[in-house]
Amino acid sequence: MADHVTPGVVNAPAVLTELCDHAARWRPGVPAHVVNLSLLPHTPEDLDMIARVLGRGHATILSRGYGNCRIEATGTPHVWRVRYYNSMDTLILDTIEVTDVPEVACAAREDIADSATRLAEICTALAAVEPPA
Repeated sequence: MADHVTPGVVNAPAVLTELCDHAARWRPGVPAHVVNLSLLPHTPEDLDMIARVLGRGHATILSRGYGNCRIEATGTPHVWRVRYYNSMDTLILDTIEVTDVPEVACAAREDIADSATRLAEICTALAAVEPPA
């Protein structure tokens, strides 16, 4: 990792060591390990190095509720970048999580049950529609 360090990098090597260690030891059922970048001192060069070393994954999940949450897979297995934005689209929380899937991306049981009920209602309504002649 030392060959990736550029001028201006301060805390990225320590953060990356922590993340890569947890990613290497990740197993199903292990609670998520979260690094809160919003609370850590960092430079733009730190963020660039973290992004470069972790790489880009192939999945992005957008969650909209009281604000917006952008969840991006990194190129490092089980490592996710999770960013929360307020209604003015201002970044309010920036984290990196080592987990199978970040909890914020998972629907609550109540939401799944509500969706199942709504889908059943739609299926009933569609079944009642006569096909065109």
